[in-house]
Amino acid sequence: MRTLTLVSLSGWPDIIDRIGQSTAQKVWHALVALLSQNESTGLKQDIFELGELWFESAQFDTPAQAERACSQCVALHLLKELDNQLVHEAEIQVSSAVVTEQPQEEQVIRAEAACALNELYPDSKEALLRVFANKNLLPYWQSIQLVQSEGIFGYEALIRGPKESQLHRADKLFGAAMAQGRQFDMEKLALVTHFSAHQQHCDCAPEEGHSNRLTVNLSPGLLFDTEVSDTLCCYPYAHLICIELTEHLPVEDWAPIKQKMAELRQLGYTFWLDDVGCGFFELALINAVKPDVAKLCITIISRLDYGAEIVEEIKQVVDTVHLYGGKVLAEGIETQQQLDIARELGVDYAQGYYFDKPKEFGT
Repeated sequence: MRTLTLVSLSGWPDIIDRIGQSTAQKVWHALVALLSQNESTGLKQDIFELGELWFESAQFDTPAQAERACSQCVALHLLKELDNQLVHEAEIQVSSAVVTEQPQEEQVIRAEAACALNELYPDSKEALLRVFANKNLLPYWQSIQLVQSEGIFGYEALIRGPKESQLHRADKLFGAAMAQGRQFDMEKLALVTHFSAHQQHCDCAPEEGHSNRLTVNLSPGLLFDTEVSDTLCCYPYAHLICIELTEHLPVEDWAPIKQKMAELRQLGYTFWLDDVGCGFFELALINAVKPDVAKLCITIISRLDYGAEIVEEIKQVVDTVHLYGGKVLAEGIETQQQLDIARELGVDYAQGYYFDKPKEFGT
């Protein structure tokens, strides 16, 4: 029997804030290196920005055994890199399932992991209902920089919950929404919030060029939602919006999505693929979908300083995208060295703390 196990550090973003991005990356790489040495747990994938570690193994008789072994292994190795208090604050959650022929294990595991948020934060349901009732979301913008020349291409729109709320942080906000089965409702509310802020900005500064370009995140399936479709079709500044398709679950059939993308391109929208290399958006999909921009996952960029293999993989993506006329963005640039490597590889755009942190719209 093979088991697939997710060990999620829900407090990981807080730890990154506490110890800094660079130190957190070093801790993460050390943790992954240690876990990779344990063949019984079988580390399959790690996602730095989400604090997720995926294990697949045939060494356990039940999912419960896999959960216990994997969580203990992660905690043990974390203690080698962090003090006891920080390990406690990492808030280790674990969920596991038997691997079958059905492609739903990861979806089930993520849902179960998200539901654990209710146990960690028992008031999250009420807080989430208040967010929806009051439409109380805060839009944040982070710059997207030109790499091959000086200047700013535009901004990425990010969303936050109410200030001084347990749902202010994006991972807590969407985790709570997923736990209540309302993740798509949250995406739709975020989209409306972003469009409202963007329209306000464009109405006040119609001639500001790059400062008016904005990317917004959206799950591919929501392109067919009636409310989303109405919002997109009626938006007066569609030509300034880049729809960033974000998906942490596999899409079974891209044909209707590509057709919908073609229709929306007629209105002026462009389409980006988010997290290329960290999930289900890979090179074959890039060739099939041909996004206007392929956005390299932050985990890949964090490894630019660690060897030639990852550099060669990025170069392959860049060459593939440039061949059909698309662009490539490197997300999570933290150092001058990473920026220099990205520039040498022909990357077109970049964003990350090296340039700036997300700022609340209007501040």
